Amino acid sequence: MIAVAAMTYRSYGECRTAFEQLCADVAELPGGVHHTSEGNGWVWGLRDRSGGAVAVSSRAYERHSTCQAAYERFRALLSDLGSGGLIPWDDVE
Repeated sequence: MIAVAAMTYRSYGECRTAFEQLCADVAELPGGVHHTSEGNGWVWGLRDRSGGAVAVSSRAYERHSTCQAAYERFRALLSDLGSGGLIPWDDVE
């Protein structure tokens, strides 16, 4: 698992629309790496334009550099999906 949504969705369609928008907007969205709330690890998060969390790391990382690399890979993956229109579950309804 790469990431988790920072909110819940009422339906598959609502979730899919939000994910497609995330892929399309990822270059403009702020985010970064920070300590866990317990302060004993690192997590990353991606925020929407209003500052609300939209995606977060699925786990805490022991090292800042590992967390930063995972965050950068996630952003690159979203960018690739958004630019190529390759949503991984296009045949799912």
